[in-house]
Amino acid sequence: MKYKIVEEFPHAIMEKGKSPVISIYIDTKIKKPDRLENHIYFKNLVREAQESIKHKEVRGFRDLFSLFKIMEDDALFWEGATEGMAILADDEECIVYKLPISVTNRAIVADSFYIKPILKSYQLNGRYHVLALKGDSYALYEANRHRIHQIHLDEKHSTIDGVLGDEKTVPHKSVGTPTGQVLHGHGSAKDEKKVDQLKFFRYADAFIQEQYSNRYKVPLILVGLDENQGEFRKLSKNQYLIKEGIIGDVDSMDEKTLYDKVQGVMEGIFKQQLKEWMEAFTEAHAKDLGSDDVVQIARAITDNRVAALYLEEDKFHPGRFDISHGSIVEGKSEDQYSGDIYDDMAEAVLSRGGEVVILEKGEMPTDRDIAAVYRF
Repeated sequence: MKYKIVEEFPHAIMEKGKSPVISIYIDTKIKKPDRLENHIYFKNLVREAQESIKHKEVRGFRDLFSLFKIMEDDALFWEGATEGMAILADDEECIVYKLPISVTNRAIVADSFYIKPILKSYQLNGRYHVLALKGDSYALYEANRHRIHQIHLDEKHSTIDGVLGDEKTVPHKSVGTPTGQVLHGHGSAKDEKKVDQLKFFRYADAFIQEQYSNRYKVPLILVGLDENQGEFRKLSKNQYLIKEGIIGDVDSMDEKTLYDKVQGVMEGIFKQQLKEWMEAFTEAHAKDLGSDDVVQIARAITDNRVAALYLEEDKFHPGRFDISHGSIVEGKSEDQYSGDIYDDMAEAVLSRGGEVVILEKGEMPTDRDIAAVYRF
């Protein structure tokens, strides 16, 4: 058995339905000398997980715990640690999320994976594509709240010469007559350049949409001169291209400058989204289309009525949610296989096409730690 570091969320391991499963969260340290203790935290959490399943048939988990020992001693694995880490495993597979946010140290053995911290990370961290557009070329970046890096693209897809090749418009020629008069061909060099540029922009739009936007389903931020952005937006069919762009000469921006400008756009988007979440609940609640009562919300999830579920971050309610009956079974943190009720509810909402939002206490639209907006 081997572990795999992943970014995809949700991951296929969450849909397998195996039970029990193990979720380990580590509040990893990234600076010396504290980071040298990360493997100790992990070792202690693995011990907790082992104790939770000691009364269960554990032969199927022997390979997994052997893998955990290898991971514990792997200096390279810990060298690349971020602020938080999530390790999800069943008796066949182990995946690792390196999270850019701090998490609470936890080891949970339950019938389903504990995913709220990962949801929080992806929601806050965000994931964006950044299209740095020039008239004759473009660069594509992937960005989140903590970093930006360029995606390598072949010139045949990212430059006007590579895309158009022999189809590029032949430059017009000026012909001199014996009398000295200059005769021009039809159209001008400026017109020909414009035609080629629009062809290139159409290709770029289609290529990015097909290869990246449709695949990863993340917002696309456009960077470039005003005139290039205007032309590109007129023809773009990419539904993930957002209205907020960054106006400026791409050549004048180094990666750090671009990163800083992207962060400003992303922060504005999140603040607007937070405002919309608050307003949506307030309006829905006034029309009896929303609730902050956990029992009512549980029944609404079973009836497939929850469009958005709001949960306060880092709240852990031992027990489980039975989606088939819309009932809540409370447990104790020391119980074997004691999952988190709210986490079960979050998974149920996601599986039925709803949205789950993890918020800080002051961001919740109600004084309670759970709220929901209904579909109808």
